[in-house]
Amino acid sequence: MLRKTIVILVLALIPTTPALAQMADTGQVNQEYARSDGALVGWASQVISSVRGPQDYQLPELGLAAFGTGTDILGANGTPFSLGDGGSITVAFDLEIANGSGDDFVVFENGFAWNGVYMELGFVEVSSNGSDFARLPAFCRQDSVVGPWDTSDPALFYNLAGNYVGGTGFDLEDLVTAGDALVASGLVDLNHILFVRVVDVIGDLAGNATQDFLGRPVADPYPTTGEASGMDITGVAVINTGAVAVESLSWGGVKSLYR
Repeated sequence: MLRKTIVILVLALIPTTPALAQMADTGQVNQEYARSDGALVGWASQVISSVRGPQDYQLPELGLAAFGTGTDILGANGTPFSLGDGGSITVAFDLEIANGSGDDFVVFENGFAWNGVYMELGFVEVSSNGSDFARLPAFCRQDSVVGPWDTSDPALFYNLAGNYVGGTGFDLEDLVTAGDALVASGLVDLNHILFVRVVDVIGDLAGNATQDFLGRPVADPYPTTGEASGMDITGVAVINTGAVAVESLSWGGVKSLYR
């Protein structure tokens, strides 16, 4: 009996880890924002790195996406920068992003509407130090193949940038709910986010589609060959900030996980 009591006491003292938490898909939807929305208080001001993906990951001989330049997305009047299949771009801000009430920042893409929304999607990641990036838990409820010019219902996607004609709002609190290990360890401080990375989704359900937070394939238009293939990001805006300007940083030492 004494041994059993000791074992129970020891087990009770072992801390549980938030990383074991699992965020459920309960039909959540993101809020859509216009560029003119008064909630937006700042915009990405610097490109830290960009990695172009191929026009079609199954046909590498076509070359890489090539439309736009990374700096085109900076500021309130950003224009498209095409990522290509699996490509990415990392940006920084003059203000820190903080985990406040509701949405904390917004990602814009150049989607357009007819019988739904033509959307090219991207995963969204955040970092405090430029090396450790936590990916917002994303859900895809679209379970059928999406052709090159097919449209989709924005409500079938959560925490995937590009699912609206306007911008998609993101709430950093989702990383707490999901029990993200980097957030739990303090490597990613949700009150001091300095970097946002967007990574193109490969939506090839018939091939090697990338997966959402629950391991389901993410469907978006495939293939989208040409210079403008992949997600066409047009800007990242800040809603909640720590109200302290970011100090001047040396970007030369910032590492990219995608190099």
